[in-house]
Formats: sequence, structure tokens, C-alpha cells
Amino acid sequence: MKKIMIYLLIPIVVIITIVLAIGLFLPKERTFTKTAVLHSDVAEVFNLVTDFKNQTIWRNDVKEIIIIDDNTWIEVPKKGTSITFKVKQKIENKVFEIEIIEPDNFNGYWIGTFKQTKKNQTVIEFKEVITVSNPFFRTLSYFFIDLDKTMDIYLQNLKQKLGE
Repeated sequence: MKKIMIYLLIPIVVIITIVLAIGLFLPKERTFTKTAVLHSDVAEVFNLVTDFKNQTIWRNDVKEIIIIDDNTWIEVPKKGTSITFKVKQKIENKVFEIEIIEPDNFNGYWIGTFKQTKKNQTVIEFKEVITVSNPFFRTLSYFFIDLDKTMDIYLQNLKQKLGE
């Protein structure tokens, strides 16, 4: 029986060690940026993005928004881990910056910049930066956190809400 336990434990320890070792060589910080031109007024786009209380109406990847206070909320996705956000900076029709304050295994921030064009369009740039300090979770984040896809879905939902 001891021999069987050893044969079972050794591969598990080896796998955990490999995942940890890989994480030591991966960068702690990951950055994702998306830019788009929307055929809508900057105020309409800005108000839609910053109205986190009503995002379940137009975002198909969010199950629930739990309001903590005027600047803090928990986003409960349909798939994945809930994330707590807090507003860091809000400059009307120009910048919206939020901080990721939970879960504990990673942190980061999201910045949206908004620019009105002469053709009454809005150029948006969304940048998300996450930091994963734990090497084990850092490795796993490359398999389970696809922020590029998440941002694509967000932009697709935003365009659909704007009728584009």
C-alpha cells in the first residue's frame, strides 16, 4: 500500500514542481489592450461603460453585479471567479480607471480612454493589466485567464448595445 501511495504522490509532486518552476520564469505582469472606433457620441459610450450598475443588461458574460458602494462593486461572471472592482479615476468623457481589489491571487487595473473624433465617432482604448505574484497561480493564469477573449466579448457587447 505504501508503494502505491509513493507511486501516486511522486507524479503529483513532480507536476506541482514543474508548474511552480515555469511560473518563476513567466512575467508577473500581463497587459492586454484593445482599441476600437465606435459610431456613437463619446458621452453615450462613456456613460454606458461607467454605469457598472446596469451592465448585466447588455453584457452577456456577466451574471450579476453586486453593489458595495458608489465606487465599488463585485462582478459575478457566468463563468469564472467573481472580481471586486473600485473606481480609481473618472474624468468625464475622457478616462475611466478601475482597480481590481479581489480575488487575492491576482490584482491589477483597467483603464478606458475615450476620444471624440470630428466625425462624431468615439475612439476607445481599453487596457487591462493584471499582476500575479504567486508563481504557481501565474502559470495557471496563462491557461485559465484569457483577457484577450474577455475584452473581445466586452467590445462586441458594447457595439451591440450601441446598435453597431
